[in-house]
Amino acid sequence: TTEEDTTSTTEDTVDIADSEEVEEVPTPTTMDDIYATAELISTEMSVPQDIALAAIYSSFSGTGDDRQIDEEAARYIVQSEVDAMTGVAEDCPEVTQLVEEGYNAFFVRRSLAFSDMNVDNARAILLADREDEEAERRDMEAAQAQYEAEVAAENEPELQTVTVDFPKDFDPATGAAAPTAPPPQQQQQKPPPAKKEDVIFEGTVEDLQKLVLESPVPVLLDVYADWCGPCKQLTPALEQICINAGGMLRLVKINTDQQRQISGALEVKALPTIFGVRDGKIINSFQGMPRDEQMIRDFLIGTMVPGQNFKPPLSDEDKERYDDLSIKLLKVATSASFSFSAREGLDNRVSKLLDELVATIGGDTGMAVAEDSAQVLRSLMANVIEHPFEEKFRTIKLDNKVIASKIAQYPPCLTILKSIGFAPDGESRMVVAKGKRVLNIAPFVVGRGSIEKWIDKNRSQIATEGRKRRDEIARVRLAAEAEEAAKNRVDESEEEEESEDEVDANLCVIKLRLEGKKKVHDIEMDADDTLAALLDKLPFSVEDGETVQFTCVAKRLIVKSTDTDKMSKTLSELRLMPTASVVVKIGEGKKSDITKGSLAERAAAHKKKTTGSHSYHSIGLYAKDDGDKAETFESGGVLYEHVLTDDEDEGEEDGGDEEKGDEADENEEEEADDSEESMDDEDEQ
Repeated sequence: TTEEDTTSTTEDTVDIADSEEVEEVPTPTTMDDIYATAELISTEMSVPQDIALAAIYSSFSGTGDDRQIDEEAARYIVQSEVDAMTGVAEDCPEVTQLVEEGYNAFFVRRSLAFSDMNVDNARAILLADREDEEAERRDMEAAQAQYEAEVAAENEPELQTVTVDFPKDFDPATGAAAPTAPPPQQQQQKPPPAKKEDVIFEGTVEDLQKLVLESPVPVLLDVYADWCGPCKQLTPALEQICINAGGMLRLVKINTDQQRQISGALEVKALPTIFGVRDGKIINSFQGMPRDEQMIRDFLIGTMVPGQNFKPPLSDEDKERYDDLSIKLLKVATSASFSFSAREGLDNRVSKLLDELVATIGGDTGMAVAEDSAQVLRSLMANVIEHPFEEKFRTIKLDNKVIASKIAQYPPCLTILKSIGFAPDGESRMVVAKGKRVLNIAPFVVGRGSIEKWIDKNRSQIATEGRKRRDEIARVRLAAEAEEAAKNRVDESEEEEESEDEVDANLCVIKLRLEGKKKVHDIEMDADDTLAALLDKLPFSVEDGETVQFTCVAKRLIVKSTDTDKMSKTLSELRLMPTASVVVKIGEGKKSDITKGSLAERAAAHKKKTTGSHSYHSIGLYAKDDGDKAETFESGGVLYEHVLTDDEDEGEEDGGDEEKGDEADENEEEEADDSEESMDDEDEQ
């Protein structure tokens, strides 16, 4: 029985004026307030009302019903956009092109300013603005309708319900207690059917995040088309299944002709395609009509019951494919749920905070150090984007060695993390989406893109300061190594000093080599010894009357034994200290010697050397029997004549080493002759 309660008493009224202290309660913001403020900003700043509305929605303070308009912040956002548009002329070709396509001139200049005059990117921004505008219009209409419904509900009279309790065994027909019947056997009761509007939804890109990814119950995602015959048969059956499930399962229908972005992300190749989604992840799917009732039953059980395997079981390849599809679906849903104005604001905020980071670090290498911190931030965001369903990537340990040195000590870095959704969780941790199964990765995608653009913009300066920083690190490292080496070399230096005291300062080592030979003889002499003394210590035999020539190319010295003046000089006077390499030539006084001082004599010597015919073979075979001047031998099927001449016989007495050194001797003699001539000229001067 219900009756209208119209009783009112004066005792329930309170005189506000008599109260000593009254708490001021902010008036809830209405749509009329929003439109009035937007119109005021639009008129005073000469911008379209849509820009003012977007700025107001981006600058709300408070949440839910307590949100308030922050007019100052909204004006700041509008002014920032107007300042960005000053560099875009109204009559430039890019503006003209987009205006001819039907876009508003003001919004065209705004989009070109945000896209650095790239027409394609500006067109994408304009299309996104249209989509955002339609979504905001629908939201405002829904909010207005809800507000009107609440006002109407408040004006309705309050009804009071009265409940009358009867005896459990009361029989209304006789007025006596009815006989007690034996309790029936308890049976498992089915849940009551759910209302269609509570479990059946038509999905779009905008509400995909809320309906599918954040759904509290498993979801059947039905991708269909109006012209598809099997879809018209399967969809009603799926609707009835979800209604009978009593709210334990919901159906979200996706019209592929209208939501191609979703069907493309899901890689739909046939219609109908049904996906099973639980906790925001796609876990199975099938295409076309089910083969039988058991197939759809197994699919539903595997989707609704955690830990229940599908029949047939999924392969590892299928699981990987569904994980990839889940990430693609998440990216589409979160991108659509993150408005363009929010993306733009976050992009600008991250860029400014990175500039503040450079200023905070300071110094000649501030940009390079900031780039290291930015790369760490980018890695943290990339981990969340690539693994959105794994909670371990949503936690940042600020006491980690790398995080502490590159992130935790810089307030701009912590502010960037808070801007994309991270919140403090204790003194040394930051967590995002704590307790949620699904994470909105759109802010992370925008933040990562902002960091990459900032690095590209400052790449030249980063490279310059990076080189300076590496040089500083190298100098510090070398200084530390030098200091450590100096400590370890204390004992060594003392030993070296002792050893240096034992070295004879007058010791001179002459490295002698006979012209045409390779063997070197070390002769130890005193600095006060003369060159004539060296002549007495020669390890080579010298006949009477032969002239000995000493040549030191490094000291530009050529001395013959017949030069008594120079032979009487000491080794220190001849600058042969503490060691010198000297070539000794013996036998210039013999008549058989050929003086190679003139070109004619050198030509005659060369002609004598080349007299006769010589044969060579690729593997170096020669005739052994030299008695026969026309001895032949066979090698590889080819006959060669080896003719021996008298000059070769003479060469045998000197040995193979002299033959090998002939060419080297000629070069040394030429250098010695040139040096001798130059020194003679100096003496004459």
